[in-house]
Amino acid sequence: MNQWHRYKGLITLKRIVVSLVVLGLLGTAALWGLWRYRRGTRWAGVVPTPLPVTQVPGLADRFDFPLDPTRFGPYLPYISSPFAIDTRFGVQNPGVGQEGKCFVDRQGKAVPFAQLYHAGEDWFGLNSNGQIQGRAAAGEPVRAVANGVVTWIQALGNAGYVLIIEHTTLTDTVWSVYWHIADIQVAQGEAVTLGQPLARVHDQGFNSHLHWEIRTFADAQEIFPDDSAGGRGRCNGYVAGVGYTWDDDPERAKPEAWGYLHPSEFVTAHQE
Repeated sequence: MNQWHRYKGLITLKRIVVSLVVLGLLGTAALWGLWRYRRGTRWAGVVPTPLPVTQVPGLADRFDFPLDPTRFGPYLPYISSPFAIDTRFGVQNPGVGQEGKCFVDRQGKAVPFAQLYHAGEDWFGLNSNGQIQGRAAAGEPVRAVANGVVTWIQALGNAGYVLIIEHTTLTDTVWSVYWHIADIQVAQGEAVTLGQPLARVHDQGFNSHLHWEIRTFADAQEIFPDDSAGGRGRCNGYVAGVGYTWDDDPERAKPEAWGYLHPSEFVTAHQE
């Protein structure tokens, strides 16, 4: 009888040891996964709590670039890279492929990505020769282009966050938009100043870049009417918009027709 109890005790002890080993392995795997998640392209940090009362910003009397233009800039096809990729404002980009986004033409067909017009600028890291350097932009501080107030912060999943700032000038109001950012340092409702660090460029591997916009509207949820390619598709419903435009009517196909402004030209014209 005692031998049987000892046998049962050994089996129980063995099961406990095996369970502890399995739990230890699972815990180690979980910690390893979390470490990789936080260090990998998907981890974008925690957003500060929105302020209970929106702060009053200073007048936007001067603008500047969100990144250093001597170290960062757009893809220029066959100039800053050997590829047919163009990430400037208002261009069509044959290098991004044929898969559709959300625009639908009058025939009910999804408009290929390569035919869409870019509503902002994508800035990547550049080397000393002005050539695109993959992942060089990751972690770079992104700065406010002018005095203003943060009006919107939204998660983009693996693509980081998007942040919107409202700027009041002497004559009108514009909004700057910053896509694919991480480690956000400001809260919604917070007044910011020209050059203030807002966040960092999100680590997306070789594709690490800042998509930034200047536009004349705050909310893009209803920007496209029902009779437009964006309205027929799924392009509405997003405060930050979708970063592109297109339409069957050439007069309203490009970003300017919808209130987007050329970011670099706007900043250059308002630097002094």
